Amino acid sequence: MKSVNQNLVFRQFLSNLPTNILACPLMNYDARKLTDLAIVKIFIMASLCKWDSLRKIETGIRSKKAFLKEIEAESFSYAQLSRRLIGLNTADVADLLGRLAQHYWSLKGNAKGLNANVGPIRIIDGTYIKLPNNALNWTAISKDSCGIKLHVRIVVASANSVFPEKMIPSTGNVADSDAVNHIIDADGALYIMDRGYANKTKMGGWMERNVKFLVRARKNFRMETLRSFEPTLPNVQKNELVSILTREEPVRYIEFTDDKGITFHLLTNQVDLSEEKILEAYKNRWYIELFFKWLKQHVKVNHIFSHSPIGIWNQMFIALITFALTEIMRLIHQPTKKIWTFLSTVQEYLFLSIKTLLKFFNRKLRKSKGRQKVPITEPKVMQYGEDFAIVSPITRKHFIDKEKEKKRKEKEKKVQIEQKQ
Repeated sequence: MKSVNQNLVFRQFLSNLPTNILACPLMNYDARKLTDLAIVKIFIMASLCKWDSLRKIETGIRSKKAFLKEIEAESFSYAQLSRRLIGLNTADVADLLGRLAQHYWSLKGNAKGLNANVGPIRIIDGTYIKLPNNALNWTAISKDSCGIKLHVRIVVASANSVFPEKMIPSTGNVADSDAVNHIIDADGALYIMDRGYANKTKMGGWMERNVKFLVRARKNFRMETLRSFEPTLPNVQKNELVSILTREEPVRYIEFTDDKGITFHLLTNQVDLSEEKILEAYKNRWYIELFFKWLKQHVKVNHIFSHSPIGIWNQMFIALITFALTEIMRLIHQPTKKIWTFLSTVQEYLFLSIKTLLKFFNRKLRKSKGRQKVPITEPKVMQYGEDFAIVSPITRKHFIDKEKEKKRKEKEKKVQIEQKQ
């Protein structure tokens, strides 16, 4: 089959997808129509093109001749897509994400993180994804609710760039602390985690492995104070060296209150960091909350294409791979653009040339004078088209005033009754 135009945007997007064992002919000897790598590309394109059902994916791909050439397929059915998604080896799909992380660091190798004294930070957290009721037989968390969790590790290399380096999915009843050791490494980065990870046994293991961590603990977390220091920040109530009772090494304990009056209890084995740097580092934990929000809004991980556990795991990894490819392409072509701006534009230019896309990004914009005071003008007279419709204009304010008047009369009536009594 003839090769597709290399300059098309979708082709450039997929060109950053690593070629691993999924593309090996020996792994695809019995694949009559679609290879394993082709299946991964199809579901990446489904996210980009917003195809939200298997039938729409089939119809959409059949209408895109250039993409049919990319996956080297002439025909297939939507039922095949479901079967082949289940047939993917999840370990091989996860390997793609790991290889993309290596590519990311080749682009951001000199990144110093948000604070040069702290370096790049890695944030670990989990997010819950609700599943349809037909998954109640294996992912139930109550009699009428079911779902899965994604336990994800992202790296914050700079203020405008985050990247999902590792992920392990689980059923919804698995605690965050039970999954954390699958995605944490002794790599010199500071790991930031929320309350679900403040487990003494796990923390003792991290200290033994020399993992740097900053964890929010619960109020009732038991520890022994070894030494107290005078807080240097007005919102810090306690600054102490403490023992978590499972290891001899001391850890730093900071208790502070935020602007909303919520008290936080932080533990870190980086005892040399100042209060200010510890608080600043922990506030960056919100990067992963924004990441999960972005993922659910724009990659649609909550729309499931398979009812099989393996199919669901594969879809979750492909969702993260889609984000990873978007971030890598953004860093290559438009590193100053926000990722949502970049993705939304790429989605519109997928089947056009990369030259056209870059021309759009690099176009000269008219300088704005900023927000100007709008002069007060007379309200416009609305044309209702009475010659063509029966119109009896009425506004929302009419019903609001009517409700207020009703409440006023009820109140007066109640007062009159009380006076008579």
